[in-house]
Amino acid sequence: MSKRPLVIIVHILVILLAYSAPFWLDWRLVAVGVVLNYVQIIIFKGCVLSRAQFEDKKQTFHEWYLRKIGFKPNRTILNFTLQYVIPFVVLGLALIYQVILGAKVFI
Repeated sequence: MSKRPLVIIVHILVILLAYSAPFWLDWRLVAVGVVLNYVQIIIFKGCVLSRAQFEDKKQTFHEWYLRKIGFKPNRTILNFTLQYVIPFVVLGLALIYQVILGAKVFI
């Protein structure tokens, strides 16, 4: 159960910034973000915001939110997707949008 509303708000903002990064952040910085995400997972055994937000240290914000709106995700599949699929999809989108399509970004 989450008891920290400020952490929830920060978590939502970080996720929105990360998922939108290919459209406003240079792809090289997106790649750095992916690496930093993996460093965080290795050092802290997961997301620092999720660890601060939940008593269950294996729960993620995504799982919590999906359950809150009525879905029952498989934790193993969701965690695999969050750790190994989404970071590379975000990086891939940044490369396609910026390098292949030649779009200019803000930062």
